[in-house]
Amino acid sequence: MKKLISIGLALALVAMMVLPLGVTASGNYTAPTTYAKIPFAIVQSGLNMAGYVLDALGSTLGLPAWLNSSIMDIFAEWAGGPLGWSVDMLAWGLDLVGEVVGAMDPILKAMNVSLPLNLGDLTDLLDLVACKLLMPWNPGSSNMTFDPCGWANVTK
Repeated sequence: MKKLISIGLALALVAMMVLPLGVTASGNYTAPTTYAKIPFAIVQSGLNMAGYVLDALGSTLGLPAWLNSSIMDIFAEWAGGPLGWSVDMLAWGLDLVGEVVGAMDPILKAMNVSLPLNLGDLTDLLDLVACKLLMPWNPGSSNMTFDPCGWANVTK
């Protein structure tokens, strides 16, 4: 059992070193648009690299001819695009909840309802998390026109 764990650990460490080098060497690295989309960009680049491996070793391994990089590219584009949009939807949902909580604060105060926390602080926290999820990966890039939180003016 110890030998299996050692072999698995060794393979994991090799994969952690080889995967980034292989993706970088292939020239097909996909930069994420926001910090929160880094995991999706890693999955996309890994699927692209798996496609290159299938192209190189598919016939040697006896795999069907249709199982190649063009199939893997479809999954890679989905992982980096539509699946990555889940981050945008999460940020939108957090911002929406923050607005609802912020709108409830004056209503609850008018009803003399006392809560153990300040709803204004909770609203600020939800807005901050939503903004950080959408923070651009490269804010100096000329193609980053979407600025959800006014990054130059955020002092939180």
